[in-house]
Amino acid sequence: MNIASMKIAGVSLDERTFALLLIACSIIVGISSPSLATRLEPIALPALFLVVLASLVPFAQRAPRDLIAINRNVMRVLCWQQLVLPSLVIALGILCRLPDHIISLLVVTACSGALFAAPALAALLDLNQRQSLQSMVLSTLLMPITLYMFLGLISLQTGTIHLELEVYSLRILIYLGVPALLFLGYRRVDRALTSTGRRNAEMMARWTVVFALAVFGIGMMKSVAERVITNPKQVYFFFCLTTVLCVSMLLFTTIVMYRFGRTDALTAALVSGFRNVGLGYALIGDMMGPDLSVYVGVGLLPVFIAPLILRLMASRRADALQTPG
Repeated sequence: MNIASMKIAGVSLDERTFALLLIACSIIVGISSPSLATRLEPIALPALFLVVLASLVPFAQRAPRDLIAINRNVMRVLCWQQLVLPSLVIALGILCRLPDHIISLLVVTACSGALFAAPALAALLDLNQRQSLQSMVLSTLLMPITLYMFLGLISLQTGTIHLELEVYSLRILIYLGVPALLFLGYRRVDRALTSTGRRNAEMMARWTVVFALAVFGIGMMKSVAERVITNPKQVYFFFCLTTVLCVSMLLFTTIVMYRFGRTDALTAALVSGFRNVGLGYALIGDMMGPDLSVYVGVGLLPVFIAPLILRLMASRRADALQTPG
């Protein structure tokens, strides 16, 4: 059966929707099959490295000003996303008397850059794709600084976090520096490709991202599946925590930014609400203890499933508009 002809709940299942469905299902597969999650857990972070690398391929034809732009709109979103929101999260955590290690986990989310899929989601929702792309790139580059800064401030007060600068710097080089250098090299190769060769390369990169994300998602579920058995209340608490945080950042950003226009407000909400927590985990690893892998694994649930829901809603709306009567 052709993917384009398949339907789920009356919605056409095209290639992009099928890809999002596959990514979302990886979470369920990982939790329901601990043995598979255990096998894939050692290659979860290498899979994430492939995600970072392959995600850059479609941007090879973009002009540098489309990728990195220092203008008022982007800087406003960037400052809000990477400085104001983490500060608010810490303040609210202290006000609610949350334990220090829980506040630290929330900061990992609040300091992570925007999802690599943010530009695609912006296009899907008729938002500002260029601004979302620029915000995604700059927030990803800035996140190692803000993450280290805010976690360092918490560590000064509590002494519960021990970030090793050498290890942290090495991980930044691996997960951000190396992909950036390879991307710059690929831009030269891309110029020599024919239009057919470029389309094939981009298609290969898209499906590499999909399958690598699925492997990463399944592998990250190992610690979640184990914790479901030993401490199910904590897993449920983390799920509520990450979902509330994601929704709160979406709504609060929309309210604060609405005076700049509906489109800009929703674009800012998109890049502020959906965060690349997997990359945050790759940079920190076990330096915050075993709870971080469980928290990030649970945090992948809204991050992996929400884009599929948005896609299905947009497809249903498009189908409804095309249906006469």
